[in-house]
Amino acid sequence: MPNKQKYLLYILLVWALIFLVHLDLIYVNIMEARNFITAREMVTADHWILTTMNAEARYEKPPLPTWLTALSGMTFGFTSLFGMRLPAVLVTLLLLFTFYRFLPKLKLSLKHSFLATLILGSSFYIIFMGRNGQWDIFTHSFMMVAIYFLWNFLSSEKNLFKNAIFGAI
Repeated sequence: MPNKQKYLLYILLVWALIFLVHLDLIYVNIMEARNFITAREMVTADHWILTTMNAEARYEKPPLPTWLTALSGMTFGFTSLFGMRLPAVLVTLLLLFTFYRFLPKLKLSLKHSFLATLILGSSFYIIFMGRNGQWDIFTHSFMMVAIYFLWNFLSSEKNLFKNAIFGAI
């Protein structure tokens, strides 16, 4: 197995051990509770565009993480902390994989990219955000994806349209 695939497998394994194990044992904090209530109300009131909390408008947070959490809640049940936190955990994996793929573009070796990704994935802030149902991890993950495609757009003459579209999305 080539190093690149081996490193990706190790990153996946470390991610699973850090972010999936005992995901439902952490107490729900106030920010998570607000996000989970908003996701639950989105489904029960069938309001998928205008988000609410306790039947009052809540537009401070972007709707995409709420949509993903609502879909996860519909799948696993709104009483399952594992299910409610799963979208944040999955988007953390997106952050780690994108970070790992971006670093070689900065002329780092695969080994350095792998080690830097392990450091990122084991840092307190990423663990805290990625194991809680908070929307900040979505922002960081999508920002990393946008940086990745922006870099591709600016440094290559191939696939300009694709990189521009994915960077903008």
